[in-house]
Amino acid sequence: MEPTITAYEYSDITQQVNTLVSAYLSVNDKRMRRVVRDTTIERISAYLPADNPIAEEFLSRLQPDRLTREAAAKLLPTLEPLVVPFPSLSQKQLSKLFRKVKKLKQPEWADLDLHELTYLGWNDGGNQKKYLVAPYHDRLIGIQGDMGPKTVKGVCAICQTIGNVSLFVSTTKRSGLGTFTRNGNYICRDSAQCNRQLTDPQPLADFIETVHAKR
Repeated sequence: MEPTITAYEYSDITQQVNTLVSAYLSVNDKRMRRVVRDTTIERISAYLPADNPIAEEFLSRLQPDRLTREAAAKLLPTLEPLVVPFPSLSQKQLSKLFRKVKKLKQPEWADLDLHELTYLGWNDGGNQKKYLVAPYHDRLIGIQGDMGPKTVKGVCAICQTIGNVSLFVSTTKRSGLGTFTRNGNYICRDSAQCNRQLTDPQPLADFIETVHAKR
């Protein structure tokens, strides 16, 4: 069976499971724990393909009372065969997305879980740059910008979560007269963590619309 779950849906499933575990740890009333469990299973079921043995096994393992964090951590990766992974791009493919960058720093592919990526982002600390590869109108585009050295607590424009964010500033061309506009947004410094927190693709789409270079 072809994978059908998106990375942001997988992130939402992960958060739902973690919330369930937290409820098990904090709620003593067995009836209330059952209500939280049943609600969680209902929400997760909406993402999963019907009559799929992997999905059915996953849901069945959510049934026992008092699911532990260790058990949840082992359970979540079993869904990965159903998750659409982010493409593993070659150096040539990445270079085509960033034609104006002469020495493009490559992302650390070995450190990335492609099943968790709705977009690809990595930092070039030496040049204070950040590079993003994201879906835009059914294709992948490359976005580059300056990443401020200062990290603050704030809301990320992409994942809409409070965390360690830095100012990302991109340059966009707005007219044929050679005029340029600088656009700044605070986003997570750690893009892998940002992806794990991203459960709604619309803020990412809005961010891309704002910062990608207009031609």
